[in-house]
Amino acid sequence: MKHKLLLVFPLLWLSCSEAPTARPDAFMRIGLPSTDNYAPLNESAPFGLDINAEAEVIVKDVLAEEGNEEVREGEYWLDVVYPSILSTVQFTYKPVDNNLEALVRDAQQLAYKHTVKASGMREQFFEYKDKKVYGLYYELSGASATTTQFYATDSTQHFLRGVLYHYSAPNADSLAPVTQFMQAEILEMISSLHWNNAP
Repeated sequence: MKHKLLLVFPLLWLSCSEAPTARPDAFMRIGLPSTDNYAPLNESAPFGLDINAEAEVIVKDVLAEEGNEEVREGEYWLDVVYPSILSTVQFTYKPVDNNLEALVRDAQQLAYKHTVKASGMREQFFEYKDKKVYGLYYELSGASATTTQFYATDSTQHFLRGVLYHYSAPNADSLAPVTQFMQAEILEMISSLHWNNAP
């Protein structure tokens, strides 16, 4: 027993030679989807755009308005889901029928609603005259529930709103790689956006 203790004491003495160092909590490595392959949206939507081949498309039922059992005529709801990074871009399409001002105002109010939690917001106008696509792109920084939104219209028939959601805690630092990746994805979608005939 004495001999065992003689072996243990030097090992304990050697193991305590350095002062302990506090280390920050670690986060999992995030494997972002590949950006090598994009394909046209393969749905009978009133709009078209290119999406990442690793993304999944979910067409959603358009819900009736509260107090009105009729389905909203001409609306189209769609999610582009990135399951590997727990992110979704939700698209809401509405036809323009002498209501463009109200649609734009609603989209802007919904974007600015998130500035309560955001530490900043950047707006950028975009236009693709050849495709009649005009709109505003919003980037929010900080602990907002959404980091990116946009709306696009041709001013006469079509109106589309897109919103990015991360399905995890809104920690801006740990989500930064995903947010940057998704912002690039949304800009790719916007640049490829075009209008189809309304359903």
